[in-house]
Amino acid sequence: MNFNLTQLSGFMALLNFLLENLSTKHMTVEDNVKELGRTMAGIGEPHSGKSGDLDFFSVDQAKAVISYLKISLLQHYKLYEYLFHSPREELVIGDEEIDQEYYPEEPQPEEESLKVDPLTGFTTEDVKSVLGQITNEIIGSLQTEINEKLQMQEDAYTERIDKLTKT
Repeated sequence: MNFNLTQLSGFMALLNFLLENLSTKHMTVEDNVKELGRTMAGIGEPHSGKSGDLDFFSVDQAKAVISYLKISLLQHYKLYEYLFHSPREELVIGDEEIDQEYYPEEPQPEEESLKVDPLTGFTTEDVKSVLGQITNEIIGSLQTEINEKLQMQEDAYTERIDKLTKT
């Protein structure tokens, strides 16, 4: 979009604001979308007083920012929630325990005391495969949830339209 420095700074501040809402305030995607709407309100309306200090964006730029946030942050919101709020297990890979069982008192030379790379023995394809499986599981459940919510909204709107056309 060829943003100038002010617009780029504003975009980064907006992204930081939404991520802070998620990480520290534990906001749901719906609440965060409402906050985004409040922040973006008034763009393109001269002297509206509604603008959330982002009036340096044009309407087209604001639409592009919202579109980008939709396909990046909001579409993968469950993944970000998992990242910020799920406890992590420490995965220990190596033979350090075995060495301690056989040689508990023996000091190890400096070279052997270096940490073992936890990815030793795995190929790039192994890592890609595991990450692909995890991503597909998370995104698959998120996609299902989004589709269900969209279907519910579609049904509600269809019902409203039916009521309006009957009157």
